[in-house]
Amino acid sequence: MPKTKGYEAHAQHYDAWFDKNPDIYQAEIAAIKQLLPSGKGIEIGAGSGRFTQPLEIDTGVEPAEKMREIAQQRGLNVMAGVAEALPVDNDSYDFAIFVTSTCFLDDPQLAYEEAFRVVKKQGAIVIAFLEKNSELGKVYEEHKHNDPLFCDATFYSYAEIESMLKKAGFDHFKSMQTILPESKDHKPTDILVGHDSGAFVVVRADKK
Repeated sequence: MPKTKGYEAHAQHYDAWFDKNPDIYQAEIAAIKQLLPSGKGIEIGAGSGRFTQPLEIDTGVEPAEKMREIAQQRGLNVMAGVAEALPVDNDSYDFAIFVTSTCFLDDPQLAYEEAFRVVKKQGAIVIAFLEKNSELGKVYEEHKHNDPLFCDATFYSYAEIESMLKKAGFDHFKSMQTILPESKDHKPTDILVGHDSGAFVVVRADKK
């Protein structure tokens, strides 16, 4: 089963975070948009629809009932289901996207293989995640046991994400990053190419 207990109990708390942190939220959306494919998409682990809506994604899948309810109140098409067994036919979408949901999956490798199944030929996958080796990622890892949402999370590095995507059948990788360390060269919410320093990393890969 997916690690959704915290989201069932704290769905409103999760959803309110985006209103309290608008600069970070908008930077994350902007970073995703840099790599977002065109066409019909599905968000896997759509939560309360905080990314589904601004990214204009057609369909979402979310196992946590309380989160789905919030998304549906926003008028979004978010169905019940888990990433490892998507309730979707083969070759149904132009792209699949996971936004900070990989860390809550029981089996991300299987989830990426399911995404490969439901994406059309010449389709793509987009993974937005918290990089465990970034400065902020290390803080999240250290303190996650005190956080009702992240206590069960398993954070991954870019290398681990890329390895799983390759094994699932994806290639031709591109990446963007934001939520950067303080620097005289850029603001924390700037968006840069690559994945070497930002806490929020977006990777896109194509279906072989």
